[in-house]
Amino acid sequence: MLIFEPFSVSALQKALPYIKSNPSLCSDLSAGYLFMWHKGADMQLCVWNDTFVVRRSIGEQPVFSYPIGADPSGMIDELTEYAYKNHLPLRFFAADDNTLDKIREDKRLQPAMWAYDRRWSDYIYSFEEAMTFRGKKYNGQRNHINKFKKLYGEPVIRFLKADDQSKVKTMLNEYMAEHRDGQALERMEIEQASKLFDICDSLGLYAAGLFVEEKLAAFSIGEIVGDMLLIHVEKALTRYEGIYPTMYSGFVRLISNHLGHPLAFITREDDSGDPGLRTSKMQYHPIAMANKHLVHIGSPASKMKSKVSFSHGGVVLTEIRESDRQAYLTLNTDIENNKYWGYDYREDMSITEPVNENTFYDSVMYDMRAGNSVNLAVRLSDDGEMIGEVIIWNFTSDGSAELGCRVLPEYQGNGYGKDAFGTAADFAARTLNVKIWARCYRENTPSYRMITANGFTPLCEDETFCYFKKCAIEGSKLTLCAAVSHSN
Repeated sequence: MLIFEPFSVSALQKALPYIKSNPSLCSDLSAGYLFMWHKGADMQLCVWNDTFVVRRSIGEQPVFSYPIGADPSGMIDELTEYAYKNHLPLRFFAADDNTLDKIREDKRLQPAMWAYDRRWSDYIYSFEEAMTFRGKKYNGQRNHINKFKKLYGEPVIRFLKADDQSKVKTMLNEYMAEHRDGQALERMEIEQASKLFDICDSLGLYAAGLFVEEKLAAFSIGEIVGDMLLIHVEKALTRYEGIYPTMYSGFVRLISNHLGHPLAFITREDDSGDPGLRTSKMQYHPIAMANKHLVHIGSPASKMKSKVSFSHGGVVLTEIRESDRQAYLTLNTDIENNKYWGYDYREDMSITEPVNENTFYDSVMYDMRAGNSVNLAVRLSDDGEMIGEVIIWNFTSDGSAELGCRVLPEYQGNGYGKDAFGTAADFAARTLNVKIWARCYRENTPSYRMITANGFTPLCEDETFCYFKKCAIEGSKLTLCAAVSHSN
C-alpha cells in the first residue's frame, strides 16, 4: 500500500537520491522546484519499493509524477489501485516527450489524453556555450557583458554563504520595488526564493551572487542533476546595465570551476507566458524545449466527439466554439456572478498574462485536450450565442464526476440553467458513462433548487457546500461522501 507523506524539507531530503537520478530534463521533479512550488499544491511524497513519486494538485484535482527509481512498473500498478480505492483520477504531470512515449506504449495506461501549455515549457541550453558566449549569435550577450564591465568593473561572482542572508533579503526587497506591478505568481516566487536560499545547503543546492562595490546586485540558485545544471532562481537589479547575461554566464563558469569540469546542459525554467521573459530566454538560443505534458488515463472525455449538439427544454448544448471567445471572457470575468461558482479570475495564479478574449478559451481547450473536463456551451439555438456553460469534471478512476452549470445574469430566472443542468446530467450518464454528483454553496438557494429539480437528492454537507447525488448512483452515502471529499 502506498503511503504519501505531507511535504516537508525532511521528506524532500529523503527523496534526494531519486531526484538526483531523474533522467528527465524537466525541472518539476528537482528538489529546488518542489520546494519553490509546493505552497498551495497539497504536495505529498511517497517512496515505495525503492521508487519515488509525487502527488500534488493541479486545477483543483490530484496528479502524480511518473515514477522514478528501481520499480516504476510496479509503482504504476500501485498508483492505479491507489487512485481507484481513493476515488481519484490517474493523471501524470510534467511528463516530458520521453515519458509520454512510455505512457503511450504501456497498455495498462490506456486510453490516455494529454496536452502541454507552452507557457510552462523549460528551456534547455548548452552548458559550454553559456560559459563562453562564443560566436556571432552571442554578439548581443557579449556586448551587454562588456558594457557591464566598462560601467562597474570586472564582475565579482562568488558562492553565497549563510551570513549573506541579510544581503539576499535586501536585494530581493529592492527587486520587488523595481517590479511593483508583478503578478501574484511572481510575488510568491520571490517569497519562496528567499526561503530556498535559507535551506540551500541541506538540499545540495548552489547559491551565488554578483557584487557591485560589495553590494549584492544579482543572485542565482541552481541544482545539479546528472549532467545538467538546473537554474531555479535568477534575479537581478536591472538598474545595473548588462547584469543578467553577466550573472548567468558567471554562475555557469563558477559551477564548472567548482566541479573541475563542465556539464552538458542547463535547464532554465519556464517563462510563464511573460512575453518579455520569453523573448529574453529565446535570445540565449536554447538547443531544445522541454515540454511538460499533463496526461489523464481513462478520462471519460476520450468519448467526446469534436462537435456535439443536443437540446432539451429551452436550451441547446454544443461544443465551445472559437466564436464564443468574447462571451466566454464575459462569463469568466463577472465577479459577482462567479461568486457562487467559487471562482475569481483576479486570484487565479494560472493567469500569467493580461486577460483578453483568448485567456479562458485557450485554457478550456487545454483542459479538454488533457482530459480534465468536458465543457459545453449553453445556447438558445444551435447557432445562437453562448449564454452559459456546463462542466463535467473531477473525473475519478472508479467512474464518478462532478457537474456544474452557470448562466449569464441576463438569462437567469428563465429556467435555462435547470434545463442545461438536467440535459448535461443525462448526457454524462448515457454518453460518458459516469455517476454524477453535484455541489453548491450552502447559501446558494437558486442552485440548490436547480440541482434538486433535476432529480438529485441531498447527500451530505460541510461548512461550505451542500453535496448531491443522482438517484441512479449506487453505493452508500458514506462511500460517495468520501469520493466527494477526496475529489476536492
